Amino acid sequence: MDTKEPLDNTSEVCAEFGCRYINQEEPYFGGAFRTGIKYASFDKFLILDSDGSHNPKYIPNIYKMFIEQKKDIVIGSRYCEGGHTEDAKSSQIMSAILNFAFRAALGFKVRDMSTDYRMYKTEDLKNVELSCLNYDVLEEVLLKIKLNRPDKKLNVGETPITFSKRIFGDSKRKLIPFIIDYGKTLVKLIFMRFPTLKNFMLYAFLGGFAFFIDYFIFIALSKSLFSEKPEFANVISSFIGFLFTFTTNTFLNFKKRNKIAFRFVSYGLICLFGVFLTTLGIHLLKNTIDLKLLKFVLLVVVSCIQFVLNKMITYRW
Repeated sequence: MDTKEPLDNTSEVCAEFGCRYINQEEPYFGGAFRTGIKYASFDKFLILDSDGSHNPKYIPNIYKMFIEQKKDIVIGSRYCEGGHTEDAKSSQIMSAILNFAFRAALGFKVRDMSTDYRMYKTEDLKNVELSCLNYDVLEEVLLKIKLNRPDKKLNVGETPITFSKRIFGDSKRKLIPFIIDYGKTLVKLIFMRFPTLKNFMLYAFLGGFAFFIDYFIFIALSKSLFSEKPEFANVISSFIGFLFTFTTNTFLNFKKRNKIAFRFVSYGLICLFGVFLTTLGIHLLKNTIDLKLLKFVLLVVVSCIQFVLNKMITYRW
């Protein structure tokens, strides 16, 4: 459906059967889904395709499972036992890959994560903020409802359906944008499920810049001012790297604006501990391992240790 005036007789059919008709206020499938959530007024929310591919005859089975088994969400599934799809083989292959990737990444034991034939608790939908534009909103909503729960658990059921070939309208799905959207959403949802992973990736990225700053200053100083005492060169280069990583991690990565003095001291002590470890390693191994290789290995190992300590202490609150 377009966000402009409808091009078909949907509104007339709704009026004939006493149903409320609301035209979507945002574009694409995600926009239609959000519009439906916005105006939903009952405690249960059922969604299905209106192109004829989802047969309404399965609604009683979905409702029965939802009520009797006290599910949070029930999916009319093509891929659970007894389910069937009349989609083209190419679409089935793409769907299988997509469902496998999102099941593995998001930790859901659901066979059909990419269908929108579902029943939800309306309250759950109204309590999450959805941002995806296209069909990837179907995976987004599952994870966000789950993460919204105090116990981070979601009771999802699947009941079999036959997904038929569409009867009305034309598919608006475009392959390349579809793949790109799902790829971006997969990464976004993985980081949402594992926020520490996101912190670590950005910590490593920022650490990469700090590494080059630290490394090249160390090499320059160890070849000139401190050629006989590379330990001193290591202290200076590490301090400069510390200033860079503290500032970027505090304000860009962990996004902390309070307790700056405490964080500075904590981060500094952890950095000093790292300097101690790298300096000790250089002192003990400088005559047995190439200095450049030794510095590289020590930086990688010590950076991982520092991330864990900073996550647990410096940025805990």
